[in-house]
Amino acid sequence: MFQQMQELVRLNEATQLRETCGLQVSAARGEEMGRASGDVQMEGERRGVGCEQIQRLQAIVVQQANEIETLRRRQRDAIADGRVRHASASGAPNQVESSAGHALQRAIADEVDCTTCITDSDNDDDNHKAPSEYRPAAKEQASQLRRLPLTSLHAQLKRKDLQLLNMQQLVAKLEERLGHLIERKRAMAQSYQQTARAQQAQLKKYLAYIRQQTAEKKALERQVRDLNKYGDVLEKKVLSAAVKSAGMNTNNTSLRKL
Repeated sequence: MFQQMQELVRLNEATQLRETCGLQVSAARGEEMGRASGDVQMEGERRGVGCEQIQRLQAIVVQQANEIETLRRRQRDAIADGRVRHASASGAPNQVESSAGHALQRAIADEVDCTTCITDSDNDDDNHKAPSEYRPAAKEQASQLRRLPLTSLHAQLKRKDLQLLNMQQLVAKLEERLGHLIERKRAMAQSYQQTARAQQAQLKKYLAYIRQQTAEKKALERQVRDLNKYGDVLEKKVLSAAVKSAGMNTNNTSLRKL
């Protein structure tokens, strides 16, 4: 389709070239007949307007070709994703495009013949054929060629619009699902952070309690050691006192016996 649009651009250029050549022939004949310089300036202005129209048409055709290429890329992406094109929907536009391509080739050949005839008439002053004789058939073919690609383009664009709508709906669903997954992930991350913070706080409390119990244990062990030492000292004092009292008792008994 892009090649056919390029051929349409070349056809428009050939048509405008033929019209420009006709204007140049009429201008040359007018100069030979002694026309005024104002008419020549008007013809130049007309040629300038014709060039501007050619540029606008070329820009429109190139824009349409770019849009068609973009839609084709999207279609190829959709087919790669698993979408299947129906043969009934694609058969008729392809036939129209092929017939449009053959018609474009025939019209381009006719336009080339017309332009060669016009250039020959410029070089040969004896040939008095008017370029307007070639205009009706060329204009009719150009109008037919402009209608044929547009019909196929309309069918293609309608099909591509449907495919684009389906893809947009699929993208919307995927985006919605992705949004839910992101929200769920965010909520899980927040709950995990809260749980981690709570566990860290409890762990700090447990470590502080363990340190406290360890310190109390050490203090109690010191107290037990001190008590053991004090008990040993008391035991020694009691034993020494008992020994002394026993010795005094034996002395008293011995004195009594005497």
